[in-house]
Amino acid sequence: MRQRQSNFELLRIISMFLIVLHHYGIHGTFYEGTFSWQKVGLNLVTSFGKVGVNIFVLISAYFLVSKAFKLERVYRTVLETLFYSYLVLVVLYFLGRSSPYFNDKNIIHLLFPIPLEYWFVNAFIFMLCMSPFMNAAMHNITKQMHLFLLLFLTFIWVFIPTISNLKLAGYSDYAWFLYLYLLGGYIKLYDIHISKAALRWIFYGSVIVTLLLVADLNILGRTNQFFMDYAIFFIFQNKIPVVLMSVSLFLLGKNWNIGSNRFINRVASATLGVYLIHDNVVLSPIIWTFVNNNQYKTLLSSIGMGLIYSVVIYIICTVIDWMRQLLFANSINRMSVSLSSMIKRLFKV
Repeated sequence: MRQRQSNFELLRIISMFLIVLHHYGIHGTFYEGTFSWQKVGLNLVTSFGKVGVNIFVLISAYFLVSKAFKLERVYRTVLETLFYSYLVLVVLYFLGRSSPYFNDKNIIHLLFPIPLEYWFVNAFIFMLCMSPFMNAAMHNITKQMHLFLLLFLTFIWVFIPTISNLKLAGYSDYAWFLYLYLLGGYIKLYDIHISKAALRWIFYGSVIVTLLLVADLNILGRTNQFFMDYAIFFIFQNKIPVVLMSVSLFLLGKNWNIGSNRFINRVASATLGVYLIHDNVVLSPIIWTFVNNNQYKTLLSSIGMGLIYSVVIYIICTVIDWMRQLLFANSINRMSVSLSSMIKRLFKV
């Protein structure tokens, strides 16, 4: 059996860690009102979550563009999502019926996490379902047409939204994942060559620009609410600095020569589980209320404790998902294959 390339698996780990760190900043107990260095620190650690999202999708696109569509991939993602949602629901039912989290809204969201929860999973499943059509299109157009399509979408979905509040041509999380799929497919099919030095300049430059924008807009917001309202405007997934950061880090990581490392691959196998656990509709408020990011009042403590707590949460969620894999992964895989086979027989494909 061919071993996974650990450079891409390490990128998955980095991506998911950035997402956890992002959630530390936005889902905690801190109230984002007027200027404080505490707020600046939290906004800074929040800055790279969408980079993690972009890279995670680019990795999937990079490999899926040259693979045959397998319906069991979709079912496996759905079943893993349902597993954690229903596990939390069962635990709440038996141990926490007096909890404020055991309410009608949360019960409904736990019963139907797709489509009511996990925006990332919803968009990711949509992308998986669209992948055979996207692959057919990418393999049947010229390199020039593929590039022109990317440039056009970059203009309306990246450039325009970076300089304005406009959302053009049906932009949404679902559309964005298809854009990333097209981009990841282009990188795979045409093997873009940019020097490591140039990629490093792009990556570090976009990191510095993003951090300066977040810090400066917060500082300017001390005297003008307009700037405060836009303090995190440039950290969203389709803003130019975030796109440059995402693509340059992906291209750098693509060429890391670290072979196949069993530990890295093992940790990376739990990345989806880390997301499903720590961003669960019930577990998320419990986790971030316990962490209480409002207690760290300085710039350095906000950033430092954010890093520490994110590492701890990542490790705990990884261990939990390893247990799921040990006890239930085979069952989930068999169910995925069975459901896929049933659909194929039903539609005779």
